[in-house]
Amino acid sequence: MSLNKSLRLNLNNSTSSGGNKKSRTFNLKLYFEYILFNLPHFYLRYRLQFTKLTLLLMPQLYVYFTCFHLRFSSAFYSTQLVDMFAYELPVTHSTTSKVSPKTLASTTVVYNFHSLRNHDRFFLFSTSSLQADPQFNLHSISELYSNSNWLEREVSELHGVVFSGKKDLRNLMLQYGDTSAPFQKGFPSVGLKEVFYDSNSDLIVQLPISLQV
Repeated sequence: MSLNKSLRLNLNNSTSSGGNKKSRTFNLKLYFEYILFNLPHFYLRYRLQFTKLTLLLMPQLYVYFTCFHLRFSSAFYSTQLVDMFAYELPVTHSTTSKVSPKTLASTTVVYNFHSLRNHDRFFLFSTSSLQADPQFNLHSISELYSNSNWLEREVSELHGVVFSGKKDLRNLMLQYGDTSAPFQKGFPSVGLKEVFYDSNSDLIVQLPISLQV
């Protein structure tokens, strides 16, 4: 049986309960498998202990398409972006030579969506590939969800994630032009610069760290 036919049978069976709204169910796992069936390397996990929680892990190229579907599809009416954050996991990557293995960091960006109608929650995970280029690129969804402009600025500033198509590139906490990404694993705990006020010149001075360990 094809996936399209099984989806129609599932929807017909879920709505043939004689008008009882409580018995009408919508299989979100089957629905996501249907709309994202042709995507390569797609992984989905549905936790049964949380019936209103859906976790989606997908490549970074298809994050914008899924967010667009959550925003305008009638099946996800009135879905809002609650939060957006990122984290890093250090991964040991074996090199071709017989030297000591190289330690890399895999960045993961998480989108937290919430449906106001059905009170369903969707978590979208997108992980960067472990390549020589550590830059993680995602398409901006600020045109779909206005609050993502602030959240993308925070993730871009602290984790070094690049959002293509984003118009507002200002930093929130760091100085303008600072791309140090202090939440990355490779960032030193003591920082890169020390800032202090110079009373002689009446200026804020930045110098390299002079901390002696």
